[in-house]
Amino acid sequence: MCSNLIRLTLLPVTFSVLLGACAGVPPQGLEDSLQQAPTPRMVQAAPDSFRGQSVRWGGEILGLQNHPKVTEVEVYARPLLDNAEPRPDGGEGVRFIARVTGFLDPAEYRAGKRLTVRGRLEPALTRAVGEYPYLFPVVRVDVFHLWPVYQPPRDPYYYDPWWPWGPWGGWGPYRHHPYW
Repeated sequence: MCSNLIRLTLLPVTFSVLLGACAGVPPQGLEDSLQQAPTPRMVQAAPDSFRGQSVRWGGEILGLQNHPKVTEVEVYARPLLDNAEPRPDGGEGVRFIARVTGFLDPAEYRAGKRLTVRGRLEPALTRAVGEYPYLFPVVRVDVFHLWPVYQPPRDPYYYDPWWPWGPWGGWGPYRHHPYW
């Protein structure tokens, strides 16, 4: 009886620990989501009212410019997942500039890769996007993490080794393969 009680107690605990281990962990320095922080759209609309506030933003790299002491990375903002990784889609359609101290290699930090940054807001900059003057929120970066280019899942098809000879034999409510 005691061993059954121990098994019944340990089974859910073990299961929850294993599930927790599968969850993504944010990179060091990017753990806090700063839930009260402004969004890129809010800062673009009123940049002076948010100057100096801390933010954790991310998105797709569009390009970068190396200067003597800093590198400015132009990022298309995307919402962040729980592990601070930028989603592959979505967002408010706002670009921002991440100002990183030092040199970043354009071969490594190339367009299409995703970047998450944490830092303080500086005065916004107006630069041209094409011929359009665009107001860029600027983040002075303290911590950043480069993510690989997003790759969608390769095989969207469901594989069932028992179909159509499984328990339903191709009859009843499951007579068709779910993705055919």
